[in-house]
Amino acid sequence: MSALFRHWFDSLRPKSLAIARPEMLRATLGATLSVLIVSSLSLYLSDFADTHHWLVASLAASALLIFLVPTSPLAQPWNVLLGNLVGALTGISCAILLPHPIAAITMAVCVAMPIMLALRCVHPPSVAMAVFPALNGIHNYDFALFPVLFDSCVLICLGMLYNRLTGVTYPPVPKPTTRATSTLSRFTDQDYDAALSHYNQTLNISQDDLEKLVSYVHQSAFRRNLGTRRCATLMNDAPLSCQVSTPLQQAWDMMRERKIKALPVLDQDKHVIGILALSDFLQRAGLDQPDNLRQRLKRFLSPRQQSAPTVAEVMTSPAVTANANWSVAELIPLFSQGRHRHMPVVNEHKELVGMITQSDLMLELFRILQPPRDQPD
Repeated sequence: MSALFRHWFDSLRPKSLAIARPEMLRATLGATLSVLIVSSLSLYLSDFADTHHWLVASLAASALLIFLVPTSPLAQPWNVLLGNLVGALTGISCAILLPHPIAAITMAVCVAMPIMLALRCVHPPSVAMAVFPALNGIHNYDFALFPVLFDSCVLICLGMLYNRLTGVTYPPVPKPTTRATSTLSRFTDQDYDAALSHYNQTLNISQDDLEKLVSYVHQSAFRRNLGTRRCATLMNDAPLSCQVSTPLQQAWDMMRERKIKALPVLDQDKHVIGILALSDFLQRAGLDQPDNLRQRLKRFLSPRQQSAPTVAEVMTSPAVTANANWSVAELIPLFSQGRHRHMPVVNEHKELVGMITQSDLMLELFRILQPPRDQPD
């Protein structure tokens, strides 16, 4: 029983907010200044307005949303202005039609929420705005204009000014309907709409922010997976090799028999001094011409005068190598620069310990990027 209670209690513990301290201070200062300015203006103008209520407490909650989560769909100017106006008008109407405060409060909430959903102006503080006139028995519709609509307009203007001055766009600029990078994105707008429809709940995050969040998650996971994977786990740890004195015919036979396209060339200390690739045969021996390729290859590999050609005559030197302790991420620029298709892997003593091909790297990237097969609904 105690374990069950502990598990239930732990589920109620809030998670830490992933917000940097400067952002917390920025939002707190903005909300504080806005409440100070709005309340001061309302108190000053209340002498000229025929009302006993010059401020509504729920405006402070609106300030929190505007300055702390300015990109939230619930904090946009349309939601704040129209949501507060709908809440005030609904609360006043319920106060007039239903004299009992409990009935008026209940009906105000019941009516205000569907109207806000229909008008797409859902704003949580607006529900409290509907309760306020029903609770206090306000029967004058001027209350919806002052202080509600007036304070909401001032709050929105302050939010736009302060957020922009502190480097935050409010309201966020809508993305263009056609983007040049849309074909390069892994997900489309239809994919996000389908996911949100499947989730079947209102998220306090815009689609643009959701798209950025998913992109950041993919980038973080990509870097994490590449950073932890080492060349030693990806390489072929039993590579075939040759030496500079190896006859070309023997090297050619080795490559054909093992069906490989490159051989690292070693010196006597097993240090990689070059690489012999199929392209070296074609380029150095003039075998890249389409006519009589078989005859050209046979003539090139045959003995010349008294000695047969060796690997030293056609190999590429020096060879680009990777270290076994490198992360897989460090291989990407090596393979992307030049025409490298095969990468010898060496240890701290510059000795050959393995071989990585471009295909090995592509398969590893595919393994990291592919979505999991079994995903819970």
